[in-house]
Amino acid sequence: MDSREDSIGVAGALSIGVGGIVGGGFFATFGITAAGAAGGTPIAFLIGGIIALLTAYSYIGLTIAYPGPGGTVSFITRAFGSGLFAATLNVLLILCYVAIMSVYAFALAGYTEPYLPAALRWTGTHLTASAALVILALVNFIGPGLVQKSESVFNAGKLAVLAVFIVGGLVLPGLEWSRLAPDTWASPMAIVASGMIGFLAYEGFELIANASDRIADPRRTLPIAFLGSVLIAIVIYGLAFIVGLGHLPLSELVAAKNFAISQAGASFLGPWGFGLMAVGAVLASASAITADYFGASRLPPQLASFSRLPSALNRSLHQREMRSLVIIGVLALLAVNFVPIEALSSATSGGFLLVFAAVNAAAVRLAPHTGTSRVLPSLATLLCLAALGVTVWQFLSVPATVIQAAAIGLIVVAALAIEGLTRWIDARTSRRSTSGQA
Repeated sequence: MDSREDSIGVAGALSIGVGGIVGGGFFATFGITAAGAAGGTPIAFLIGGIIALLTAYSYIGLTIAYPGPGGTVSFITRAFGSGLFAATLNVLLILCYVAIMSVYAFALAGYTEPYLPAALRWTGTHLTASAALVILALVNFIGPGLVQKSESVFNAGKLAVLAVFIVGGLVLPGLEWSRLAPDTWASPMAIVASGMIGFLAYEGFELIANASDRIADPRRTLPIAFLGSVLIAIVIYGLAFIVGLGHLPLSELVAAKNFAISQAGASFLGPWGFGLMAVGAVLASASAITADYFGASRLPPQLASFSRLPSALNRSLHQREMRSLVIIGVLALLAVNFVPIEALSSATSGGFLLVFAAVNAAAVRLAPHTGTSRVLPSLATLLCLAALGVTVWQFLSVPATVIQAAAIGLIVVAALAIEGLTRWIDARTSRRSTSGQA
């Protein structure tokens, strides 16, 4: 058992997982998911939760066998080597973090929208989202100490606000269960597709793997932390959707999709409930942006630590987290100002489904070394790919959502293009160098 003073026990590891999962993604996708799944929204999120739970099982075996800060990057590289496939997946992971930070910034700004004059709402929300990205980048620049302190405040605040929302919504009068009846559900494919948009709300449990070298008694702690954090998130999300849909007609919830939870809170808590939920959304989104800045800016150096992996960002960002932080921040600013939130949400969820499918496949491939079963990781791999396929098909079948299918394809193509172009440039540079020496 790890006896270091900075070792992390069960409570600490569980808090990393819960803090990472329950955040801005839920507030950002609440209205979007409900618009697609209608009364079946809790089912949509349950489907996403099952996929996350199976993927968490893969992370348990891989993290116990290969502890260290590398996490997802380490698992993909160990299983698939240093070729274009693995490198592209790792670049895709970075792009997913950029996209999800933009989604969180959208959510933060969306919940401030009702407090702005109608004529200034479009400009004001974009300025608010941009300012949030800049300010929280500065928090990360100042150092890990400030990040840790701010995260503690953000996490406590968002969980307290969600607790008030759920308990108040279940106890106070006005909850209409008929709005959740099967006859109010969208089609099965629409429910799956909506659930995959909301799937990004489960992103975050993988952060536990990055702290695995500090986990005390990992064989006991990691299963509780990974599975427990996902199960807690499933319960919180399910109850929150029951409250939101049960108290607010779907049409009103969809009309207020940028600040849907605030609108739902106001329906049974009054005006102060609207403001309380807006505060919770801002805290949750700020927490998520801060955590993703902290993690994403460290991905390129982690990639560089695997010397066999010529990832696109290794050379320019090797051991330069500040440069990485700036580039990731600039990309997030461009995304939040020029890409619709529906497209960003879809690209993020699709990208993470592919990355998690790769991690599950890595668990299958490395099972002889980790000593775990191949059955659940194989099932998780198939579910990730099947869910992605159903989602893309559903988006393509509805003209209004074709752009969301295109967004999923574009983020994958972008990762492949970045890695492929860099390898081509490296090859040309290497040939010139060899010719010059000759």
